[in-house]
Amino acid sequence: MNDDDALIRSLIGRAAHLGDEGEPDDYRTLYTDDAVWTMGESTQTGIEAIVEATRQRRLQKVSGPGTDSRHLVVPLHVSTNGDTASAVSYFLFFVNVATVPTVKMFGVYEDELARLPVGWRIRRRLSRRA
Repeated sequence: MNDDDALIRSLIGRAAHLGDEGEPDDYRTLYTDDAVWTMGESTQTGIEAIVEATRQRRLQKVSGPGTDSRHLVVPLHVSTNGDTASAVSYFLFFVNVATVPTVKMFGVYEDELARLPVGWRIRRRLSRRA
């Protein structure tokens, strides 16, 4: 595993952790300013839209601190080509039902990434349910 591979896997893992424990504005450290994130029928274009969608999920108690939910993301493979990369990961989204962790959703993330002066960032994320 090369340094870029490890850094990208770490970024994907940090995205899952921030989804559970971080603040919506923390997503600015994960995505490019022009990022596009598609989840089912919903697409957020640009970092402001991604941050706002995260705020809405928090307000709706879908995910984030205090919701008793967790993301588990397993990067399966990463391919780098200079300052761009792609990654495919499986994800599981757990919620507690009567104190029993239960899979609410599972699927695949298909990510396109870009190396910026501040490090690797996600430029496009497609979330598909399995």
